[in-house]
Parts: sequence; structure tokens; C-alpha cells
Amino acid sequence: MTTSKLIMLLLFFLLFSTESRAWTYGEFISCDALNPRPIITFKTAYGQLIHDFSTPQKEIQSKSTHTPEKGFFTTGLATLNTTSQIWLKSVQIRKLDENNTCIMPKEIEVTFSYKDPIIYVSSEYDYNSCEFSQILRHEQTHQRINKLTLEYFLPLIHKTLKKTIREVRSIKVPSPDHAQEGMKLLQKYYQIKLTPIIEEYKKARENEQKKLDNLTNYTMEDKLCREFNRKHPEKPIFKKGVKPLR
Repeated sequence: MTTSKLIMLLLFFLLFSTESRAWTYGEFISCDALNPRPIITFKTAYGQLIHDFSTPQKEIQSKSTHTPEKGFFTTGLATLNTTSQIWLKSVQIRKLDENNTCIMPKEIEVTFSYKDPIIYVSSEYDYNSCEFSQILRHEQTHQRINKLTLEYFLPLIHKTLKKTIREVRSIKVPSPDHAQEGMKLLQKYYQIKLTPIIEEYKKARENEQKKLDNLTNYTMEDKLCREFNRKHPEKPIFKKGVKPLR
């Protein structure tokens, strides 16, 4: 091999090696390795329970998403809203090279809770009636089921979240100018990973509520009040001047 060819070959390898190092550094550095343990803050709340005894039966019926069993009215209702939020409370932005930047969450705050829990009892019923007490107890049980289901699933949601964040602790973007896009992608990823356990929670809560809302239980509760009213005819069922529900 001639000297000129050897020099050309050496220059080629030198150039290739230099370009390769410049290209591979940012591409092959793991942002996750640079951010091993983001802090996770988990928050939950049940909300302030409100009792509403001033709403008429027909309005309560319109608020309900369930069709009542044949021969029964929707005279009480337990409602609430479920909220969930994943917030990248603080992040670190680390530029690796001209084309690669790490977006690394330092603290992630997650909220999974209830808000606006309300118990409705039809305004037509006398407060001293068996029906009023029965409906109130029934709806309180619904809210109790909501609370217990939330308490059961919170550790599972927390565990799933920690596992998810361990798997993807950061994200790589082209430059610091794309930091917001990277943060949104991380939030979306965490939310997608949490969706199955949240759907499982919703299904479990619904199944537990069905154990209370069924024809067998409605019939039993109705029978209890019928027997009570038969033994205590002096006790009013409805408020003075209110016609029986039809």
C-alpha cells in the first residue's frame, strides 16, 4: 500500500470515528440513568359530604343514570365525581448535545380523589317517617361503598404509578425549547399506564353498588317500612300537604 493511500485510509477512519462519537453521544445516553429516583407525592381526598333533603322526587329521578325497577321510584340518590391528575411539579432539563436534551421529572404529584359527594332524599318525605330513614341509610351505604372502594384501590394505584415511573423516568427531546412537549408526553404516558387499574376500580365500585341496588334489596326495604307503617299508623309518611308519590 502506498503512503498516500495509507494517509487517506487513516484520515477516513479518523473522520468516521470523530463523526461517530459526535453522533452517538446524545443518541445513546439514557436519560433514565441520569434520573434514577424522581420524588412521587400521592394525594387523595373524599370531599365534604352534603345531605340534600330539599330536592323533589322527580328532580332526583332526572339526576339518576339508572332506570328504577318496575313499581319503584328513585326517591334517593348518592352522587360524586372522581378526579385524577398527574402533575410534573418540577423538572430538570439537561442538554446532552445539539440534538438531544433530557427532560427529567424531579417531583411528580398525583391526585386521585372524590369531590362533591352528595346524598339526596326526596323532599316529599316527612323527616320522622320510616321511608326517610330507610332512604337516608340506603344512600349513606352507597357513599360508604364509594369510600371503601377508593381506600382499597389507592395502594394499587400508587404501586402501579411507581412501577410506571421506574420504567420511564424521563424523556429525550431535540432541544430545551421542546421541554413542554416532553413533559406532556410523560404525563400522557403515565396516564395511559394508569388507565387499566382505574378502569378496574370503576368496575369494582359499580359491582359493589349493584349488590345494594337490586330488586331483592328494594323489596326487602319496602317491606320493612310497610310493616312499620302498619304498626305505627300515627307516623306520617309524607310532609303535610304533600300527595303520595305516583
